[in-house]
Order: sequence, then structure tokens, then C-alpha cells
Amino acid sequence: MNLEKETGLSTGCRATGNLNLARTKDKLTEFRRNVAVARSCGVIEAEIISPEQASELCPILKTDDLAGALYIPGDPSMGNPSDLIQSLAKGATMQGVRVVEGVGVERVEVESGRVRGVHTDQGYIECETFVNCAGQWARDLGALSDTPVNIPLHSTMHYYIITKPLEGVDFNMPTVRDKEGTMYIREWSGGLLVGCFETNGTPIFTEGIPKPFEFQLLPEDWEHIQPLMDQVLNRIPLMEKAEIRQQINGPESFTPDMHAIMGEAPEVDNYYVLAGLNSTGVASSGGYGHVLSQWIATGEPPMDLWEYDIARFSPFTSNKQYLKHRSKEVLGRHYAISYPGWELESGRGIKMNPMYSMQEGMGASWGCMDGWERANWYGKGKSADERVNNKTFGRPNWFDDVKEEHLACRNSVALFDMSTFAKFEIEGPDAESAMQQLCSNNVAVPPGTVVYTGLLNTQGGYQTDCTVSRLSADKYLLIAPSAQVTHVAKWVKKHLPSTVRLTDITAKYSVLALMGPKSREMLEQVTRVPLDNQHFPFSTVQTIDVGLVADVRALRMTFMGELGWELNIPTECSQSVLETLLSVGRDYSLKMGGAYAVDSLRIEKGYRHWSHEMDTETSPWEARLGFTVDLNKGDFIGRQALLEQRERGVRKSLVSFTVDIPADRDVLPWGSELIYRNGEYVGYATSASYGYSIGSPVVMGFVEAPKGVKKITTEYIKSGHYTVEIDGQRYPAKISLQPLYDPKSARVQM
Repeated sequence: MNLEKETGLSTGCRATGNLNLARTKDKLTEFRRNVAVARSCGVIEAEIISPEQASELCPILKTDDLAGALYIPGDPSMGNPSDLIQSLAKGATMQGVRVVEGVGVERVEVESGRVRGVHTDQGYIECETFVNCAGQWARDLGALSDTPVNIPLHSTMHYYIITKPLEGVDFNMPTVRDKEGTMYIREWSGGLLVGCFETNGTPIFTEGIPKPFEFQLLPEDWEHIQPLMDQVLNRIPLMEKAEIRQQINGPESFTPDMHAIMGEAPEVDNYYVLAGLNSTGVASSGGYGHVLSQWIATGEPPMDLWEYDIARFSPFTSNKQYLKHRSKEVLGRHYAISYPGWELESGRGIKMNPMYSMQEGMGASWGCMDGWERANWYGKGKSADERVNNKTFGRPNWFDDVKEEHLACRNSVALFDMSTFAKFEIEGPDAESAMQQLCSNNVAVPPGTVVYTGLLNTQGGYQTDCTVSRLSADKYLLIAPSAQVTHVAKWVKKHLPSTVRLTDITAKYSVLALMGPKSREMLEQVTRVPLDNQHFPFSTVQTIDVGLVADVRALRMTFMGELGWELNIPTECSQSVLETLLSVGRDYSLKMGGAYAVDSLRIEKGYRHWSHEMDTETSPWEARLGFTVDLNKGDFIGRQALLEQRERGVRKSLVSFTVDIPADRDVLPWGSELIYRNGEYVGYATSASYGYSIGSPVVMGFVEAPKGVKKITTEYIKSGHYTVEIDGQRYPAKISLQPLYDPKSARVQM
């Protein structure tokens, strides 16, 4: 609305509100979860309403088959894209921007890894910063750079119809989304605009967008759109009398994970991208543009934007056939219910280590992490169909299988394939000084030492957390969370001197984590290296033999809170090591464990995880990870911000909760649930799982100080009465500042 006042041009925007319909109980549960997330972000005008209330808001709807609805009254959900663009363009020119239409980009010039200028069909433009916000053309434009930039998105057909004016249509009716019917509905010039995100999308332009293709539509396809019309007639009975003014079939671009792409390209400095908005471009463009402008100005994102950061994508996502198959699925998932454990099915089987077939034979239920197939859980003896996650917000079909994996790790020994870790070697004569500058902890340690540390930004927030192992005087091994390869490589390379080399060895080494109180005894059966505390203490690394394999890097570290070793094995030898461990493991009741068991073990133990408890806005003080910071070692990235924050104190602190849920309630926390102290909202769940060792659901989350209070205190945290909201109901929660399991970490030091 301010834009109209500034420019004098109408945007066509008006706040008619959003009405989202729920046909099923599960959809209503998802809406309640959405409301919780919205409230944690400060959006309080969002409420669950009854079918009768939905009918009052929009009388043209049939509502007798609904379970309820989500209503957001203040949402400015109506606008005219062409008017908005004209208003934005005028506003930009008023600020000194020059807008030139009809210019074709021929090449983006790159020199020494940095944008130098742009060659167009109307001449050369020298520039310091280039922004690729070319919509569905962004991928093709990325390929025109001297150093190609991977922008993984793909076009699909998107259908909607516009009717002639209809009696009974209110000019101010809310925008309606019936996601289970794959449709959205809004008023349009006295009639209705009705569009769909059908479950079976139609990819187009796989080999590139034809030229010219400007302001063009695709052919009508009434046969394809007929199932939508059946849904529409059921939801809006008056559509039987409607005259169709136009069927529109236009292209939309979608990304492989349904999140927008933004940020500085990993391949080229000062090359920024904002694209792949997944059919939300008009609605969200203002917010995206605002934060990207701040990112460009400061060189760092102004908030945690990891799920949108272009650096989340690895190079394999540039494959056109992968994008074609994935875009077909993600369009159909656009309106689908986001169940816990939801996995995309297309574009799978791209990365598999040699142990895949053996794990498949052991009943692995597979998930995908950065293109790698990774076992989520094991259902030995179960059919392939039985190993598919059921769709539920309650107790899942894998609950008891993961319980067995979890308890095997706690009580005896379990083996986890953690090969998806991002792994790098950092080597050179100045490796120590470079790593000291990058790391919050002191890594000027003797060779053979492993240090847990953060890589921070200038504001003291986490770029990532990692273990850094000193292998020799001038060589380190850095292991970061899964799916962090591109992100970490980009950050580290940016801060390394020319004398230090970074090598991605993620695919070169597989990782088997042998964990549990019997792990030492078991591993001793297949190695000649002494494993007692004197010869192999915690937080150290050695090269050991395992069976027939002589060069296994063994890190005595744990992400599960038990005695154990992370075995980094040359990938070609990984199957041999797995066979060896499984063979000797029969005498120790060894069980294979998947990613879900890892999550339940680490949450119960209170171990933090990147993008949950740690992000670019969260500091080590807030995450209660002060032991990973050495302020006395000298300067490092983020040190000044940490000094200032320590002086003034922090307003939030990470804690753990056990949640008391009655046995007759089939609900579980999954993350993002709201946390209340004495009835007042104070934070949200960053991670949640069932703690099988303690027999209770467990939630990790931040508790924030009250408004106007600059510093949170331990007394404030401990003194309150807490509840956690799950599916619209609040359940008693018991807070703990210490890990809920083995708070003194005695088992890790066994």
C-alpha cells in the first residue's frame, strides 16, 4: 500500500484474506502446525475456524464435507501482477534506477572467479555485482556465465480458468485454497479465477526455453484440466452456470525441493540469484527482494536463509533429466500434506555407496540426502511396501523398529552408515593459521587431536558446526553435517589463502559409526590397534586396520552419546569393512541403525544439529556451546561479535523438555511446536523425537526472555511452568538445562 502512495500507481493489491480449507483431520493438523510456525514468527492473525464459519466468509463454497479451515484475515492476497510491476518500476526509477527493456544477455564475464561485466546484444556493461532474477529463464542464463552457475529449476505447465461475471461472487471474497482438491479460487472482475496444482504435472522446456518466448501462453488442454473442473463443481456449485472467458496454460518454474533459490552463487563471487519461487513470486517477491538487497550490501544474509540458499544444491542437480522428473513431482506436492518423514520419490538412486545392496538386504527404508541414498530405518523381514513410511502425524509405522535400533545403541552396540557427512581435507603450509581464523575453537592442537568447533559469520552466528581433526602439521580433516558440501566449500574457500588447498573427499570416504557400550570390545576383535582410554582417548583420531582393510581413519567421537568410533573408510573398501563388522557383531547382538535412530539418540542426549539448533542467527552462547569457543587464541571470524554478546548477555537459551502426553493420545512432537512459560509464548521446538531410553517425547528449543528484558537468566528459565502445544493442545513439559540422558557424559568417556 505504501508503494501506491510513493509512486501514484495502483498495484491492484487488497487485503481480502486467505481461507484454506481442510477436508481431513490430517490437513487440519497441518494447519495447526502452520499456525504455530506463523505465531513463532510474529504472525498472530491466523486461526482455525469451523466449516460453518468458512461458509459465512465465502457463501459460494460447499462446506459440509470439511473438517475445518485456516483463516488469515489480514493477508493481502489479491493483486494485479502487471500493475504491481509498473508500480515497482516507477518506484525504482524514482530512486535513480534505469530500466531498459528488450535487452538480451549474451554472456556474463567472469575474471579471477568474480563478476566483471555483462555482454548484451546492445553493448557491454561493466559491473561489480550481477543479479540473476530471470524467473524460468534463470537456469539458461546461469549457463551463459564464463564460469557456469548451477541454478536448478525446471518449467512446468500451470493451468487456470477465468469465468465471466457470476451472480453471488463478492468483490472482497477471500482467496480460497482447497489444497486437497488441488485448487485455488479468487475473485476476478466479478467472476472467478480458478487454478490448480494437479498431482501429475507436465514438465516443459527441458532442453531450453525457445526463442522468442515473451508474454506467450501454451495451448489449451481441456482433457488435462477436466479432473480439476470436477473438483471445482463440487466445491463451488454455482460454477455449473459459469461461462468460461478463458483457459490459461502458462509456464511456472519449480525447484527440486520446492524452496526458492537465492544468494551468492558458489561458483562466482558477486553473482547473486533470486529465482525459482515455485508459483509464489508475486506474493513473496517483496520479502525476497528486501532480504537479498541486504545480503548484497553486507555480503552475508540478514537472517537464517539456509533453506533458500543456492549453496544447498550440489552440482548433480544441474542434470536436465533429473530436473524434468523432479519438477513433475514437486508441482504435485505443492498442495500435498507435509507429513513427517516425507520423502520425494523422483530423481532417486543417483548416489549410492558400495554398501547399498547389503543394507537393502537388511531391510533398509531409504531416504535421500543431497542425492545420496541413506537408510532412515531398518525393517528386517518386512516387504518393500511395509518399509514405506505411513502418512501420519501420530505414531508412525517405524516407531518400534527405531526403538530397537535406539536401545541397541544404548545397551549393547549399533552400526550407522553416516557416509553422507561432508568431508574435506585442508592442506598447506599456512593451514593452521587459516583454520584458526575460520574456527571458533582452538585447532592449533597436536596431530591426532579432534576438535569440535563452529565456523561462524561476522555476527557470531553459525555457518556450520564441524569436527576438525589435525592429521599432521600442515593437514586437517574437516567433517561437517550432511548436505553441506557446497555450502561449506564456498565459505571455507572464500577465507583460505592461496597457500592452502581445500579438497572435497566426501565421496572418497564412507563412514560407519560403531556406537554403544560394547563397541570397544567388538572393534578389538577385528583390529590390532589398542582401543583403551590410554592408547585411544576421546577426541582423537588414528589410522587403524579393520579386518582386511589397513587404512581406516578412526575418530573417537560420537553423535549418539555413547562410547564409539566413526570409521572413515576408503569407499572402495567400505563393503569389506561392513562385512567384517557384521560378522563379528553377531556375538554382540549388533543392530544396524538408521537416520531416525540417530536423531532420537542425539535429541535425547541434547546434541545440537545444524539448521535446527544452530543457524546463521544463533551464537554459541545462545546454543549453550560455550566450550566450542576459545576467545584467548587470537582473532577469528565472529570473535568481536561474541565478545560484545558475552558482555551484554543473550535473550534466548537452548533447553530440553520431556513432554507428558496421555497414553490414549496418538500425537507426537515433530518440531516447530510452540513452547509456553506460565501460559505465555516463549519459544518453539527446534527438534523433537521420542526418547526411547527415558520413555518420553523429547523436545529441544529456545526459551526467550520477556519483551523489554535484555538478558535471559537461569533463574527465569528454571522458575516457570512450561507446556508444549501439539496439534492445538497444550501438554505439560518438564524443562532441563542439562542433557536428559547421561548429563555428565560418563558413557562417552568409558
